[in-house]
Amino acid sequence: MKLANYSARWTDGVLDTKFSHFRWLNQAQGTLTFIGDKIEFQNGFGAYQKHIYECDFNPAGDQVLSVRARPGQL
Repeated sequence: MKLANYSARWTDGVLDTKFSHFRWLNQAQGTLTFIGDKIEFQNGFGAYQKHIYECDFNPAGDQVLSVRARPGQL
């Protein structure tokens, strides 16, 4: 799955984590959503915009369920 139409650049430092937050996607099933905001996506005019990204994950099956990104900052 492609989240950016153009270029992307990470804004985190060497010791930062890509996902700074998490929440239960479904606690009964044990699935989680990992959340971060350390990326900027380039638009068609060449400007970079900060984005929040999320990854739904099933640790029992070691499986990524879904990913998404939207403009913003945590």
